[in-house]
Amino acid sequence: MRPAVPIEDTPVRSRDKSVALLTVLGAVFVACFFLFFTWRGVLVYYTGDDLMNLYGYWTQPVSALVKGNLFFWTPYYRPFGGIIYRTLFAIVGFNPYPEYIIYYSAMLLNLWLAYRLFARLGASRELGAVAVLLWAFHGKFDYLYYNGGSMYDVFCFLFFSSAFLIYLRARAQGRFLGVWGTVGFLACLICALNSKEMGVTLPVMVMLYELLFHAPDFGSVRAMLRWLFREGRTALLGALCVLIYLPAKLGSSGIAQNVDYIPRYTLARWLEDTGTFLGYVLYRDNPASPLNVQPLTPLGIVLFCAVLLAIALWLRSRVAFFGLLFFFLAALPVSFIPARLGFVLYLPLAGLALYGAACLVAFKASFGKLISEALGAGVPAWGRSPYWSAIALFLGTALVIGTIDYRNWPQAPRPEDSRYKITESEFSRLYPTLPRGSKLLFVHSAMDDNWDMVFLLRLYYRDTNMFLTLLNGPPPQRIPLNKLPHYDHIFDYVDRHYVELDNTDPVASIKLHLLKVPNPSYAFGETMTIGKPGAGQYIVKDVLVGDPKSDGYWTLDQPELQFRLASVQDHVFRERFYLPLDTLKKTGPLIVDFYVNGRHLDQAHFAKDGEVTYEHPVPEEWLKTNDLTTVRMLVHNPYIAPRDHARLGVLLRAAGFSPIAITL
Repeated sequence: MRPAVPIEDTPVRSRDKSVALLTVLGAVFVACFFLFFTWRGVLVYYTGDDLMNLYGYWTQPVSALVKGNLFFWTPYYRPFGGIIYRTLFAIVGFNPYPEYIIYYSAMLLNLWLAYRLFARLGASRELGAVAVLLWAFHGKFDYLYYNGGSMYDVFCFLFFSSAFLIYLRARAQGRFLGVWGTVGFLACLICALNSKEMGVTLPVMVMLYELLFHAPDFGSVRAMLRWLFREGRTALLGALCVLIYLPAKLGSSGIAQNVDYIPRYTLARWLEDTGTFLGYVLYRDNPASPLNVQPLTPLGIVLFCAVLLAIALWLRSRVAFFGLLFFFLAALPVSFIPARLGFVLYLPLAGLALYGAACLVAFKASFGKLISEALGAGVPAWGRSPYWSAIALFLGTALVIGTIDYRNWPQAPRPEDSRYKITESEFSRLYPTLPRGSKLLFVHSAMDDNWDMVFLLRLYYRDTNMFLTLLNGPPPQRIPLNKLPHYDHIFDYVDRHYVELDNTDPVASIKLHLLKVPNPSYAFGETMTIGKPGAGQYIVKDVLVGDPKSDGYWTLDQPELQFRLASVQDHVFRERFYLPLDTLKKTGPLIVDFYVNGRHLDQAHFAKDGEVTYEHPVPEEWLKTNDLTTVRMLVHNPYIAPRDHARLGVLLRAAGFSPIAITL
């Protein structure tokens, strides 16, 4: 008698192990493929969308957020996103990185859910693997990967696909959803709706699935009605939820209060938006366009749809046909409002990925059949293996789309260049805390073009009563100079830094750019001395500022200073500096031109080393008291530092304007 074969060595068990191993390796590959392009997004700082969303949720009561998630038919804006923002802000404070970790974790989870969804719909692991690879990443969706404000799309897909999988699992077992399955389906649907409005298409997709894969007898009204309340009952329940959900969301208290979300149900609008979306899908770059994409023309849309539809019909593939319809139907919620960036296609793109995978798998099977018929017994054993052909298709697809994506993928923004991070870092340095209700005035800020400055500082200090005025911000933020009230702090934004101005007289501080100094006796005026408080506010450029306690700073070859004059009569300009013997030996007598308010005052020669005092009368008409007076030096023969080749002028001690009898 032949000995029994251990069960772990049977062909079935071996095949199961191979499938499991390939599934794990494929999942790791897809995750790495996704992260290869996108991992830098985890390091991104808060975006404007993040601040707006977080501020909106934080300024409303927690009870309103809870009610918004439970009573999904209320106008509360995307309440599931509020759970993420509000919870993390309560736990970790003003810190974006936990948010982005959760965000990317959700996208990675979506890869697994998408694979299972594709494999269920296509009844093929191979098709699921190829489809998730096609869907995993798109080079025109950088706004999705580098902006946590797109989390609504990500979580909508997460719950959308979860609900669909609950349904498909039951149908694959030849049954309909029971009570608990229905509860799970509806709970996921509600969470998808609470994440983003695109969840309204889920009941449509379920009904479409039943029509394509379990079609009714269209010749019998009774059979159709029976089918509608049996095969279609889950879709009808979902549609009922959507009908309850829509009125408040589309009403004046919902998203329709923003003009950018008011739909216009016309063919022209659909063609415009669909052309833009297909332009993103097909990588049609156009930097001159507001959305950086060249839309397809109406004729191009018709040809695109006709070609894809013809291929689906030629292949007689219900899966391909479902994927094609999925794309256009899932995009409908954003197809009648002003066109958005490509990130809104995160959910609809799953349909095109399913379509593409169905076509590729069908073409591979046909090609393999032709090769087998042509070579017959000449085909090697590994060439007849379905595993190797599936692996080849998977890797070939990865190579092609990876190359396309790599060529079209924009570099990630550098976190250190984020105007939000710069602002937060500057204020954590200037004022780690501020009294509640502080009044802040900004001459310029890093965010003059929107309300983000208000959101950021109120969130950072957790103070909704903080009063901010941006003189160059949005029109509602501006106040005329002659109507400015008293402010606790006045700031300006210069060279990626915030500097504080004197708040005694806001108008004078703004016009003359009067920096705040610790000691009022050193207020910005007619003279400055290196080493005394407030000296830095006189420097415009080309002075190498060092230790605040130093008694001298090196200038470069074109230093510029500024002063505020109280009067203009009988003034001379005086400057005190030091010339080292070693540098003078290299340069010879130093030749310097002096300019006051752009006018040439004098050319002087300095041939002696040591302490030097230069002075020269200034014509009264050159000076002014209603604006700053500037002095510029032009050193013709500077000393070239051997280490860094800096063009050094003099070691500045003091400078300023004063009556003739006064010395520095």
